[in-house]
Amino acid sequence: MRKTNRLAVLIPGGLLAAALVVSGCASLAEQSVSPGTAAGVASVQTGEEALDIAVDVEFIENDGGFTVSYAEGKWDDSTGGAPRPIHAGGPTLTAPLSPEAQLFSPFAGGTPTAEPQVDDEGLGVVPISAADFTQQNPQSAKIWFDDSGRITKIAARYQP
Repeated sequence: MRKTNRLAVLIPGGLLAAALVVSGCASLAEQSVSPGTAAGVASVQTGEEALDIAVDVEFIENDGGFTVSYAEGKWDDSTGGAPRPIHAGGPTLTAPLSPEAQLFSPFAGGTPTAEPQVDDEGLGVVPISAADFTQQNPQSAKIWFDDSGRITKIAARYQP
């Protein structure tokens, strides 16, 4: 049986490259991908798309704005402890940060000091600046993109 998958990859400059893959073997993590949706990216109600697990998130300042580099992650539960996000083995991706982007963390400020404030996915709900976000250096985050491939929201994931 042939399997058809649509894949999309953000490349430097925020461009979205798409490919159609037809094969007779298992797809990337057996993901079912609907037309117009990138593999590893879930649609959200606002018309935006989200990457559930991003790791190695870094902000790069350029011309008064930011570009964000990241890699797709996956859950690793091989240690016998709580699952933790790890690099899924794909390339490092980049996307421009929208000037209106919202950043959220489990903690306020640049240094975590209080009890984490998270939603039911373990994502931070405290609004935070880009400077504080990068100082906290989160292990993983969830990233939302608009139709142009710009990042509109990043929520750091709490890792005890």
